[in-house]
Amino acid sequence: MRIRWILAAGVLLRALLIATTRGTSDLALWEWFVWALQKHGMSGAWAHAEKLNHPPLGALIVWGLHELGPLAITLRVSQVLADVATALLLARIAQRLSASPRFVAGLFFLSPVAILTSAFYCNTDSLLVMLIVASVLLMLEGRDAASGAVFACACGIKILPVLALPLLLMKGRMRFAAAYGVVIATIFLPVMWRDPLHFIRNVAGYAGSGETWGLALPATLAGATATFLQLPRVRGIAYAAADLYNGIARVAVLAAAAFVTWTWARSRRADHLPAAVTLVFLGAIIAAPRVAPGYFLWFLPLLPFAVSRRLALAVHGLASAHLVFAYTLYSHGFPWSYADFTNTTNPWWLGRAVDAGGLPLWLLCIGTFVAGTRALTIGRRCSSPQSSLPGIAR
Repeated sequence: MRIRWILAAGVLLRALLIATTRGTSDLALWEWFVWALQKHGMSGAWAHAEKLNHPPLGALIVWGLHELGPLAITLRVSQVLADVATALLLARIAQRLSASPRFVAGLFFLSPVAILTSAFYCNTDSLLVMLIVASVLLMLEGRDAASGAVFACACGIKILPVLALPLLLMKGRMRFAAAYGVVIATIFLPVMWRDPLHFIRNVAGYAGSGETWGLALPATLAGATATFLQLPRVRGIAYAAADLYNGIARVAVLAAAAFVTWTWARSRRADHLPAAVTLVFLGAIIAAPRVAPGYFLWFLPLLPFAVSRRLALAVHGLASAHLVFAYTLYSHGFPWSYADFTNTTNPWWLGRAVDAGGLPLWLLCIGTFVAGTRALTIGRRCSSPQSSLPGIAR
């Protein structure tokens, strides 16, 4: 299948989803954020909307989309367009690394994870991923300053990409750093100058939201099982362990990102950069105490460059199945119309069912992270640039 047919099929699926659903409760959050921006401006919104955890560029873009038309349409259409751009960028990366452009672009663009995230989720993760992939491509092409500017824009959409900043700084050095510094200052300083405390609390202090994840996931499920089996002592130990992990989760996230960065830094091979970037996000999301549905998109586009084709397909498949399961629960059945993430207790088991459904994916992500970092280490020792690509089969 040619890439243009892949794009046509993926766009059609996304258009059908937009036309037949109302999205998720994240749309209501964005409507509230837009109200705060309209009433208090870019410098005051973070003080009046405690859940506004998005950096200024993401907030400004959604504000602009709201002015263009109904946010339920404009936000999702913008993310679909971002997906198209991401697929084309991935094809170019694949060409540079002698991989299959159709496989890499098609695996992303036709993945239910990407389709559901852009056309149903109602958030900016698809745009974020596009900017990250664009920055990686620019770095591979030797356009370090442009890569730095684009990566700064990614950090202006959501803050988590900063975990991959050391990788790109080591590769791009001064030109990347200079461009990144100028753009990031332009995005962040006007808001931080007016209200640094609320902004830092909301954005830098954000600890994630959504379903239970990280080591808190098996501990929480163990506590729920102990409750059902009427084992109060086991229940207390399990929930205490979950609370303990939640308290140190940020350290675990940083440790996972630091490990991948250290592994890549020992060779600093440009052809390993896409693998290293995606493994940073994969490790961080494995360690995160909570994840939202959009987070799974972060590590999937570049995953074929880090692991084998079979393993990449498995992760896409299981992540897709998990999202379909979770959205069906949040929508109270199929077909979906509206998924309410704020409801985790009606019926009483809904939240725990979503958590339990995520356990196989979390375990597979751990195995994928181990395989990817091992391949990155082995590839570092290889002498041939082509044979040392950590992941995808040609």
